Amino acid sequence: MRLTRRAALKGLAALTGAAPLLKNPARAGTLTDVQLLLGGTLASIPGQFAELANGALSHALDLDTPLELTPDIGQDGVRAANLFDANSAPDGSTALVLPAATLLASLTGDSRVHYDFGRWTPVLVASTTTVVIARTELHKTLRSRLTGFFHDHPVRLAVSRIGGPELNALMGLSLLGLRPVPMPGYVNSSTALAALHAGTVDAVQVSPYTLDRPLDDVLANLPEVTSAIYSTGDLTDTHSTTIPIFMEAYQQARHRPPEGPFYHAWQAVSAAADTAMAIALPMLTSSDVVTRWSHACSAAAADSGVRRWADMHHFKLATGENAAPFLSRTVPDLGATLALRRWLAVNTPRWREGQETRHI
Repeated sequence: MRLTRRAALKGLAALTGAAPLLKNPARAGTLTDVQLLLGGTLASIPGQFAELANGALSHALDLDTPLELTPDIGQDGVRAANLFDANSAPDGSTALVLPAATLLASLTGDSRVHYDFGRWTPVLVASTTTVVIARTELHKTLRSRLTGFFHDHPVRLAVSRIGGPELNALMGLSLLGLRPVPMPGYVNSSTALAALHAGTVDAVQVSPYTLDRPLDDVLANLPEVTSAIYSTGDLTDTHSTTIPIFMEAYQQARHRPPEGPFYHAWQAVSAAADTAMAIALPMLTSSDVVTRWSHACSAAAADSGVRRWADMHHFKLATGENAAPFLSRTVPDLGATLALRRWLAVNTPRWREGQETRHI
């Protein structure tokens, strides 16, 4: 009589005293030794979310013990992402919680990056909005404001570092026809805004979750010759009619819609900057495991503690299939990637010398 593979494994187990490995534990409905690999410390945005959501995620995944949280010593998530991409099996036992900096490092060609986030499967995304504020002359139209004060003047832009989230503003202002100069060292929005008030920089980029006071208060107390140039992401109804989105700002300034590889590169960078946090599973993770994690992330997003945290930071949480489009927007095509890398290669030496951005 011919033995089936299952029967043969059972017979081998009886002879050796070992338990037969009949199928993948994830497919059997049991996940073991599950961990969240954090792209940051426990104090970072990924760490805060992981601690708050641990209970809801563990319960929804039907785990016997809480998820193990594995923080990273760095804040940009590059080291954690490298480990995740190289070592994580697609069995549902490891998920990566990454910040925007992990995406931006890959987009800009950071030499430390050995991962491809475009291959990952997102199961939760926390999106935010950014507002670019600049010192301008108060004319009636955006076009006259841009050409009025900044004509033949470089724009000093406060950035945490070259290649940081302010790359959104650096590229955006360049697309608008200005000549920004990144001024590194402004590690938080408070110091950048203080510099704007002091007149030592001409432009800043802020996001609600990086501020120590409400965005309404910031916008209501800007210096007299300063205004919001454009926003990305989803603004609240309070500001959606007063702050133009980038497309509106560009058309007002240039009288045509934006186009070309560099604009498409900016779209990816902007989407990455507006992705405050994401949870991803490895490439080739089976659909049933993805579904299980998506359900768990939906349960976590509905948790009262997580909702309060998201509301406090003005995050919008998308889970499961709704999360996929957010991460796909951060993946540029080859032409856009090459345009971004060339632009950075041309301008990085100039920025180190304090020179304005050269257009391409």
